[in-house]
Amino acid sequence: GDAPAHVAVVGGGISGLVFARELASRGIRATVFDTGEKAVGGRASTRDDVDALGRAVSWDHSTQYFTATPGSRFEAMASEWLELGLVAAWPDDRVGVLDAASGTFAPFRDGATRYVGVGGLKALTSHLADAERVDVVRPKWVGAMTPNLGGGGDYLNDPSTNTGAAKVKWDLASSPGARGEKLGTFDFVAVAHNGKCAARLASTATSASGASAAPKLLASLQCAFGVRPSYELKKQRKLILSSVWALMLVFDEPLAKKLPAANAAMEGAHVVGSDVVAWCSNVTAKRRSAGAASLAAFGGECWVVHSTPTYARDNKCPQEAVPANVAAKVKKEMLAAFEVAAGLEPGTSSPAELRVQLWGAANPLTAANVPAVFDSETNSGACGDWCRGGPPCVEAAAESAMALADAVECVFQPAAARAPEAAAALDAARVKWSPCAGA
Repeated sequence: GDAPAHVAVVGGGISGLVFARELASRGIRATVFDTGEKAVGGRASTRDDVDALGRAVSWDHSTQYFTATPGSRFEAMASEWLELGLVAAWPDDRVGVLDAASGTFAPFRDGATRYVGVGGLKALTSHLADAERVDVVRPKWVGAMTPNLGGGGDYLNDPSTNTGAAKVKWDLASSPGARGEKLGTFDFVAVAHNGKCAARLASTATSASGASAAPKLLASLQCAFGVRPSYELKKQRKLILSSVWALMLVFDEPLAKKLPAANAAMEGAHVVGSDVVAWCSNVTAKRRSAGAASLAAFGGECWVVHSTPTYARDNKCPQEAVPANVAAKVKKEMLAAFEVAAGLEPGTSSPAELRVQLWGAANPLTAANVPAVFDSETNSGACGDWCRGGPPCVEAAAESAMALADAVECVFQPAAARAPEAAAALDAARVKWSPCAGA
């Protein structure tokens, strides 16, 4: 019989990892290519390091927590992670809203379950990557995808030939041309990241005539950057992405000693009323609440502060090589704004260490309004939190991955498919851009 299908997954964030694990659970082999030098995870990664004094420090510098819609497939998945001790519920009196104008914290106390990674999200993403029939290749850049018509089919000119052994496969490489490292031949390619790099990868999929060999995938990955008013977002016919600066702080003593009494129990807060900062979290205390190591294990208290998308847009630079003057400016301005929001006297927080990281493609501002992108004719697709219409989040990323896995299973294992109509439904789905909820 035919050899088992082998699917390439480009991107090892939550969506790519859930997609690969879902395929593996259905007997389909998946290879995940990820650019992470230290670990997989993408925006669900953990930053572990050593400070200037040699102390271990750790931050959740992107994803802070996630929720799950009651009764959803994702809630069942999150419940499993909870049982495995990979995530824990964040007490709702420790997280809430911080009013920058008054410097006061108001806890949610709403009964909602907010999941946080135990010891960070690295344990969760490592778990997702550790599955039979899932291979992870990192750090590895995928820069080219070329149709392999070795089976004798010619789907580009005659789609009816795209069946059985003649069905199109894809040759992946680290870059276009003869110099690119060959990464293998695959039965299906799923792009599980976004931004200019994803669009550039899809643009390398061309036929001999130069026409796109994956037009649906290519069209869905077109993008632009920069926060803009909602009336402008409504006009866009592509993915619009915003950036976020992450400020990572280390304090020698618990900051609660300096905070106003009403803010002392704050472990995480959405900041309102600030042009500069949008979120702050005491990572060390949050993890302690989630059952992780005590403060002593860190030797210092780690906080993370996120900028507003507007501040990131106004202070944009190459994220791979942040100029020293930009880093210094961002550190100074974000620390000052955090102190004001937290109710501290300016200049009194006195962190022992400050670091910054720019997340260039942090959050989608527009959504494609499809569960995932899927094209059976070209054996290609994409998944991510930008696909569905709701706010970008871990749940949206995972649900998109599961939807794409349902469709891929229909192609390669139709007799055993859990959702027999999934491929036909996603094939027929057409991207229609609109502002994300809350954008």
